[in-house]
Amino acid sequence: MTYLSPISINDSNTVLEHEAFMAAYAKAAARAPYSYFDQHIIRTDDAHYWVADEGDYETLMQDLIDRIVHTVPAGRDDEY
Repeated sequence: MTYLSPISINDSNTVLEHEAFMAAYAKAAARAPYSYFDQHIIRTDDAHYWVADEGDYETLMQDLIDRIVHTVPAGRDDEY
């Protein structure tokens, strides 16, 4: 079960960062059902988010691993 914590909207930067995260989450959730690889949401230093398909990279660098804020599991499985 997923629990969403309330967001504090004391300033516009928080709201913009939340909207950016939700946009990245929507993209990851849309891609995950059709992928054999997990979709990682990665936060940059300037509070932007992007989605990395685990299959696009050999091994994720430690810097990227440290920036993962959420992972949407893959929807496909090639195990029988």
